Amino acid sequence: KILAACLNCEQGPTAEPCGVCDSCLAIQQAGSMDVIEMDGASHNSVDDIRELRESVAYAPVSGRSKVYIIDEAQMLTPQAWNAFLKTLEEPPPNTIFVLATTEPQKILDTVVDRCHRFDFGRPTVEQLTVVLQRVAQSESIEISPDALALIARHATGSFRDALGTLEQLVTYTGSSIAVEDVLAVLGVADDDLLFGALDAIAAHDARASLEIAARLAETGRDLQIAARDLEVHARELLVVGTLGGVPSELRVTPDRDARLAEQAERVDEADAVRLLDLLGVAMRAIRDGADPRTQLELSLVKAATPEVDASTKALLARIARLEAALGGAPAAPPAATPPAAAPPAAAAPAAAPAEAAPALAAAPSVEPEAPLAAEPPAATPVQPADPPAPATPAGSAAVAAAAAQPEPADAPEPELAPQPSAAAVAVTIEQVAEIWPAVLETISPDQSMVCAALARAQPVEMRAGNLVVAFAEDDSFNRRMVADNADARTVIGLALESLLGVRVKIEYELRDLGTAPEAQELAGDELVDRLLETFDAEEITAPPAAASTAGADDEAEVEQPDFADDGDPGPEGP
Repeated sequence: KILAACLNCEQGPTAEPCGVCDSCLAIQQAGSMDVIEMDGASHNSVDDIRELRESVAYAPVSGRSKVYIIDEAQMLTPQAWNAFLKTLEEPPPNTIFVLATTEPQKILDTVVDRCHRFDFGRPTVEQLTVVLQRVAQSESIEISPDALALIARHATGSFRDALGTLEQLVTYTGSSIAVEDVLAVLGVADDDLLFGALDAIAAHDARASLEIAARLAETGRDLQIAARDLEVHARELLVVGTLGGVPSELRVTPDRDARLAEQAERVDEADAVRLLDLLGVAMRAIRDGADPRTQLELSLVKAATPEVDASTKALLARIARLEAALGGAPAAPPAATPPAAAPPAAAAPAAAPAEAAPALAAAPSVEPEAPLAAEPPAATPVQPADPPAPATPAGSAAVAAAAAQPEPADAPEPELAPQPSAAAVAVTIEQVAEIWPAVLETISPDQSMVCAALARAQPVEMRAGNLVVAFAEDDSFNRRMVADNADARTVIGLALESLLGVRVKIEYELRDLGTAPEAQELAGDELVDRLLETFDAEEITAPPAAASTAGADDEAEVEQPDFADDGDPGPEGP
């Protein structure tokens, strides 16, 4: 209608109609003969379009243009659109069609190609609240700002829905409207209950979350709508916590905005995301026929106590809580740095040659100290000098000791080979075995081959902080698939690190994993019975095979001379 007023205003065409001329007043009062509105939901047949085409032939009565407004245009049938195409391609002079829709993707592409498209933004909650306040004042309606904000929030950016809800409330309660009346008419959850539910989740209080669910059920409102309202509230907390403030589209009242910002600081983002996931699963289950109260309670309890949730996200949440509680746990890796301080200690023997001749006594002292600085490099050069020591003079022993001195001093090499951290050494094989199914679940579906290969392996040993994953001795193919694939090793390492909280090096080996008892027992008739039962099959006895070559007959005669004597091997022959 505003577009029609812009076109037919006596001061126009203009972007700002005056609103006082006869044409503008007639359009405002829905009395203009040049503005025709049609509901596409109830006038969507070919006959309705034919009537429209007949009326299009008439010229405007008083204005410059004749404007046809088709609301809910997506409801027209394909046959009606096909009947309308010719008129849209070549409309009569001074005739404009306005196709209003909230679902433009449902309109035929052939129609969209013949139109100018304008996408209108939704008004914010603040803008809706201002309009509702102005209408309430003009109609002498007593309503609190919180009630107006609640109406505006649930209008989802529609002036028509907001004004319709206000009109419904006036009919329901009269000229005085309270927040409780709005909650009853809209059937939505109270803000206090929504804030209380997130407070219980932030405090990890399962009992309080169940009490909130009970209070939501006692209100008599639809629990599916309550779950949706809780989902919206969790989403608002996530947005506020991520942005660090309340954006304009979420602002309702100053008090609620401050309360929302304060709660967003206390609720962890991981908890909000997990609650959104749980509520999404719950609402799908409710649509499939599950009990709404049970699903709502289950979602709140799982969100408040990750210990009862066996999903990967719950395990990650538990690990994050443990890290936050320990505080100093991430400082464990520096325990691997003390070997780096060993070179200064190893420099002391380097000064020994500068002293007097007790080189023979210095030689044995190098052997126990060198392994402390670097076990493999320092021990191996000194060992060959020991066997000839009894047969050599003291001078040669001193030379051997002197030759061994520079190596500890030049040994920065151990720094290039990182040692397992103390946290990795503390990991047990039982801990790895407990989370191994979660590791397989964490691997992306894009790595399905890796996951299938790992399903045939099992963690068997923690060796000096390194995890040993074993494949069967005859399964070298799957071992190579994992061990020779850098991407696969990275995926598995990240999965283990996310679940254990510490980086663990993985070694892949072939071992005798043993034969499953069931496979040993299934032999002979029992194996046949199992196959018949599994595949619903039928056992067929094959007829005796006839000998196909002369060589086979000769062999049969040699092996069974009795048949050769009779001349007739009979039906039970080879």
